[in-house]
Amino acid sequence: MAKRKQTCTQKPQKPVPAPAARQGLSSLWLPGICAALLGFCLYANTLGNQYCLDDQGTIINNYVVKGGIKNIPTLFATEYRYGGMSRHNPGPLYRPLPLVIFAAAWQLAPDNPGFYHFINVLLFSLTGWLLWITWRRILIKYPPLLPALAVLLFMAHPVHTEVVANIKSLDEILGLLLGTAALYGLSRYTDEQKSLWLAAALAAYTLALFSKESTIVFVGLFPLILWFFSEKKPLEILKTSAWFLLPAGLFLAVRATVLAGQSGQMDVNGMINFISMAPDTLTGLASALAMGWRYLAVLVLPHPLVSDMSYPQVQLVSFSDWRALAGLGAYAAMLIWALWQARRRFFPAFAVLFFLISFSLLSNIFIVSYSNYAERVLYVPSLGFAFALAWLLTIIFPSTLSGGKPPALLWTVVALVLVLYGAKTVSRNTAWKNNMALFEADIRVSPNSALLQHNYGVECMLKGSDKQTGVVLDIALVEKSISLFTKALGAFPTNFETLGYRGSAYARLKKDDLAIADYEKAIEISPNYAAGLSALGFLQLNVRREPAQAEELYRRAIAADPRLVAALRGLGIALAVQGKHADAITQWKEALKYAPDDVHLNQSIATAYWNMGQPDLGKQFSEKAAQLKNLSENNLPR
Repeated sequence: MAKRKQTCTQKPQKPVPAPAARQGLSSLWLPGICAALLGFCLYANTLGNQYCLDDQGTIINNYVVKGGIKNIPTLFATEYRYGGMSRHNPGPLYRPLPLVIFAAAWQLAPDNPGFYHFINVLLFSLTGWLLWITWRRILIKYPPLLPALAVLLFMAHPVHTEVVANIKSLDEILGLLLGTAALYGLSRYTDEQKSLWLAAALAAYTLALFSKESTIVFVGLFPLILWFFSEKKPLEILKTSAWFLLPAGLFLAVRATVLAGQSGQMDVNGMINFISMAPDTLTGLASALAMGWRYLAVLVLPHPLVSDMSYPQVQLVSFSDWRALAGLGAYAAMLIWALWQARRRFFPAFAVLFFLISFSLLSNIFIVSYSNYAERVLYVPSLGFAFALAWLLTIIFPSTLSGGKPPALLWTVVALVLVLYGAKTVSRNTAWKNNMALFEADIRVSPNSALLQHNYGVECMLKGSDKQTGVVLDIALVEKSISLFTKALGAFPTNFETLGYRGSAYARLKKDDLAIADYEKAIEISPNYAAGLSALGFLQLNVRREPAQAEELYRRAIAADPRLVAALRGLGIALAVQGKHADAITQWKEALKYAPDDVHLNQSIATAYWNMGQPDLGKQFSEKAAQLKNLSENNLPR
């Protein structure tokens, strides 16, 4: 990244590389290709995985994404979870770019999880190659072994399984990939002073921001990198880095405009982040630092890995707890030491500051985020850890810094680390095969987590029932779900969603009085709980045979969530039972906007037209229902 001087009477001179650059590792391509191949091989076993965890709301239950590329304008104009049917209120997330890719992928290969996994693995592999060519250029004064080791260690680290093996986390992959592309453009601009490279860097960074909000931290990383690895003066660094405030400002303005048009915000509750329950600032800070200590531990020793570690598996602590003190001591020492060493541009200080800056936004230290623990949070920060580990290896074998040939023992150590990392990664990928595999694996690691108990309970209930009718196929699994919901309610007795799901499990077992009691309690806690209102309406209609009361409940559900297909369908049935066929058709057509391939909705409309003496109007719907039923029976793509 250092600026090279030229004279008008001489040919431009090539930069003089460090002595070690004369070795095989000086090739611009080989280490990058190795990193890309390593990434692909480690995650090849995810290509047969199914949807898992947050894939539900972002893809398979997201009517906007499933609408394909025609809905791209909607994806840019709405909050991240807008199209998911599982959310009652919009949230604070704005990440349109990964949703656009999901929509395009659905258009090309509908309901094909393997295709989505391939995209993740391919882009992660591309990240390895781009990291190498970018950091080899930035670290031109260092032996090429340093960035090569860092990139290989980063690609193999098992903590990335939550990112690459989970389709939803394409946002994380895009954030680092495009942020690195912006960094490459900045490096070229710094060396060559060509505006085209600056424009490319700004464009890449804009796309990174529209992929994941947390890439805003690159605004701090860009000047940090210029300070350590360029010859620019502080004022020049500030002027160059200031350009990146433009895309950051644009993104924040667009995000604020989109979110301002929403009817509500999704709260961070204690089940998803126990730190939000802290009675005071000091307790919240101590608890965040204790979890920060856990993050450091899993970077150093990535075992066991787990998708969730929430209350009461982990609980609020004060500064009398050793984990809070360990976290405080570790992070304070890292920050003070790195700032002190930054004066002389000491490489390990850069690695530490890179980690701290990229980790800061989601650390829960400054703001309470949407999760108190998620290994995907370490995706970008772990690059700083990889730099530190790579530097440590070059120090242990100092001949590599002076241009000597890397000793066989170094390669043996690196190979051993990569093999151990790789074995853990490949093994952990199998846990992300689907929800049931993930929850069964993780409940052993985090058995007391109320959120994990809730999620596992939902999966047991769904797995033990017919997907279309809800008829129980495995009584033991549905009963197990009730046990899990009850455990979760022991920690969070007022969690209306858990009450609602337990009510659903009771209803499937024909324990209608218990189901109604849970639904009513859930609605008492949250009067706008749309799914609960709809489920209670179903029982009023089909068990108690009271269509008028069911109609009222369904209308309340639709008022709370106008896109809830179950409520629209149920309201149509309640109206049809009362002989209001035209009104029923109106509700079913509204439901078709969000579930156009629903066989029963199409058939219901056709039947209603028949009952009204207008079979010709229902013909297209009956034909569509027959076509969909045929496709479903033959397992053909829609």
